[in-house]
Amino acid sequence: MSENGKVFEWRVSDELCPTEEDSGSIVLWILSDGAKINQGDIVAEFMVQKITHELQAPASGILHIKLEPEIEAYKGDLLALILM
Repeated sequence: MSENGKVFEWRVSDELCPTEEDSGSIVLWILSDGAKINQGDIVAEFMVQKITHELQAPASGILHIKLEPEIEAYKGDLLALILM
């Protein structure tokens, strides 16, 4: 568990995949599993419809990657956990 016991579930957002049919994938995790991240850090690149988006950390903590690169993901799918 984390220092204060909080875990943030980072999921594919409506902004990345606006419809249920849209899917995308992580192109690259810029930071590795177990890295300490700060809210706003660029952590990964996510591709939807041949457009690559930089993903900014939504919270500060320890990154635990759950979605490996090249795996298709849909709105609501789990990208990572952030132990706060």
